[in-house]
Formats: sequence, C-alpha cells, structure tokens
Amino acid sequence: ACVVGNLPKKRHYQTTLSLMFRTMIANDKKKRSLIEAFAYFCLLSSFLFVSNKTYNVQASVAEKNNAKKTVRHRTLVNRESDEPEFVNEEQYIEYLSKKLTPQHLNTYPTSNYSEDNRTALQHHQFLHLHHMKTGGTSMNGLLQCAISRSRKTEKKEQIAYMNVQECSEERYRNCRDGADPKCRERINESAILSYCAPLMDLEKFGWMKNNSIDEGKQEEEALEDFSLPNSNPHAVTVLRHPVNRIWSMFRFRTKSCYSCTPLIDVYKLIDANQTEEITKNNNCITQLLNHQTRNLVSSQHEFDTLPDHELIEDALYNIKNYFTMIGLTEEMNDTAKMVGKVFPWMAETIPGSNLTCAMPHRNASPRNNRCGPNDTHWYLPPHPDNETLAAIIAHNQLDMILYEQAVQQFHYQKVALDLDQAITE
Repeated sequence: ACVVGNLPKKRHYQTTLSLMFRTMIANDKKKRSLIEAFAYFCLLSSFLFVSNKTYNVQASVAEKNNAKKTVRHRTLVNRESDEPEFVNEEQYIEYLSKKLTPQHLNTYPTSNYSEDNRTALQHHQFLHLHHMKTGGTSMNGLLQCAISRSRKTEKKEQIAYMNVQECSEERYRNCRDGADPKCRERINESAILSYCAPLMDLEKFGWMKNNSIDEGKQEEEALEDFSLPNSNPHAVTVLRHPVNRIWSMFRFRTKSCYSCTPLIDVYKLIDANQTEEITKNNNCITQLLNHQTRNLVSSQHEFDTLPDHELIEDALYNIKNYFTMIGLTEEMNDTAKMVGKVFPWMAETIPGSNLTCAMPHRNASPRNNRCGPNDTHWYLPPHPDNETLAAIIAHNQLDMILYEQAVQQFHYQKVALDLDQAITE
C-alpha cells in the first residue's frame, strides 16, 4: 500500500485501495479493517513526505529554469503567453465555460462539384488523441458515425478524415519519417484526425502550425480563410486509471504482445532489460510504462532522457492548454455528453438527420487468447492480483499523478458545462 503514497488526493487513494481490496478475502472483516487502517496510515505518511518533496522540486525547477524555458509548450499551443493563473476555482470554471463553448465545423464552397450547395471542411479542425485501451476505439466509432452523418446532410460536406496509429509500427514510421509521402499528405490535408501516437510527432505531420499562409496575406485575413489549414485545431483525448488500462491492455494482447507471459514476469524482464525474450515490438513494452504521459508530452527530446518533473509538467500543461476537453473511460457516458455539447456535430442527434450516433462499446478482450493448453483460453480475472497491482503502480507513477489531475479537470468541465450542479470533494 505504501507504493501508492505518491498520489496526492484522497479520492485517488480510495480508487487505488478499492482495486487492491477487491482481491482480498472479503469475509475476514477483522483482518481487512486492520489492513485498511495500516494502509491509510502509510498513504498519509507518504503523502506528507512526497508533497513536501514535490513543492521543493517545483520551487527548485522554477528557480533554475526560468531563464531557459523550452519552446515545446509554445509549439503545441501556438501562443506566446504562459498558462493563465487563477485565484480560485470559480475563476477557472468561468475560463472553462468560455473555452467549452460549442465548436462548429468550418466549411468553404468548393468548385470541384457542380452542386451549388457542395462544401468542403477546413483542414486541421479536430484531433482525437487515442491512447490504447482507454475507450478510444469507441470514441472513433462515434467520430466516424458523426462524419458519415455530416456527409449525408443537405450541405453534402466533403470531410477529409485520416486515422494513424503507431501500433502499426512500420506503416507509422514510414509515414512519420517521410518514406510514405502520400500518407503524410493525406494527414496534412485532413480536416479530422484520429491519432494514436505521441504528441511530439504531430509537427512532422503538419498539424502544429499554419505553414500555408501566403506572405502577402495578413494573419487576420488568413484566419477567416477556411480554405487554408486551421492553425489551432480542437483536440480531445480520453484517459483511464493506469491500473485498469494496463490490465486491459495485457488481457487484450496477451499472446501477440507478451507471448502469454504473466504480467508480473513481464515487469521483471523490463527491469532486467530482457524484454527481447518475449517481444521485439517496443510499443508493446512502452504500453506498460507511463504510456499516457508519454503520449501527452510534446518535447522533442527523447522521453526517457527527461527528468520526471519535466515530463509530468509538460503532460499536465498540454492537458489544460492544448486540449479543448478531456474525457475519462470511467465516465464514458458523461464524456459522450460533453463531446456532444462542445462539438454539436458529434451529438447523439442533430437537426436535419435521422441518424443517431451513440457512443458504442468496441475492442473488448478476446474470448480466446490462445494462451492455454492446445491454444485454449487462459482465464485472466477482471482485476490483477496484489503483486501484479503493486508492479503496475510502481512502474506507472507519472500516469497515476496524471490521472488524478485528469479526474479533477474532468470534474471542472462538468461544472462548466452544467453537467454537475456543485463542486464536491
């Protein structure tokens, strides 16, 4: 239980502890109460130590790095000012209320078709950052339904959509590094992008800033010209509790990624730098190590070369500033409601169409992972055992901190959108 002491919120303690106690014997009430008392004492002690350490580190970092702030935040957010400061929660919620106003798709007339009402969408309008096993495939299902529906409305919109995933390792690498120029061209010319890869690679696909503005045009004019790529796309991502996400990932790719090796042994191989015994696909391994933080870091430096405080600072900054909104896998119904309010074209129903687009449930774990005798199914329970749970937490401290902050951000979004009536602890 002391492993979880790095997590700074009571709500998160309860989430993590509940995962641990599900695997304990529920009938032994005396034993359980003693364990719970010890666990909370240990967590409180660790919290006091880590909080003090965190504040000291933050002060030290601010003092040492004020004069040499990196440009990674400016590259993503495309602005010169720092993150706005807020005196209290009410001010921040007011800021979010303005940020979360309905965002409609920008279109412009096209001469490619004879119909007078034919329009095309401005490039670089909407980005979905997909982390594997967070409900991203379900989100993509909603997105594709909304696109199909928009194409059938009276406007008959041309919608350039692209889906790129780093899990298709060779295809992704060829696209990112320029070996497949047609792939990069399709991504750069897309209006809507489903992107399952790190933010740090986005610039290589042309989605970071507007390079298409003619020198003779003023910036204000270019912003009103929807035939040019949007320089500030709206972005959405869905995050999940790291323990749930990683265990789901392991159950989903038990054989193809991990060669039917128990997850606790996979972590032992990671610690011993011997993962080639089970896989040559590095993406399978990075999925188990602060993967959500890795995806949200926009620094051009190698992830493993940066100190933890820089990584989490960068990821949290991007959550609050680059993304229009974030969702939670554990709150998928409310996430779908948020998406529909902020992006009306993705709402369950829209005027002028009889097609309903609800959030589907996709990409469940296989019924037969072929890891049992004679390619039968190896049963894996819904939750990991205590030893595996501790290993997941120990190897994903940044994702645990990230998720706690995401839960808080999601709550503020609910209040800002009137999906929650009051701020609660």
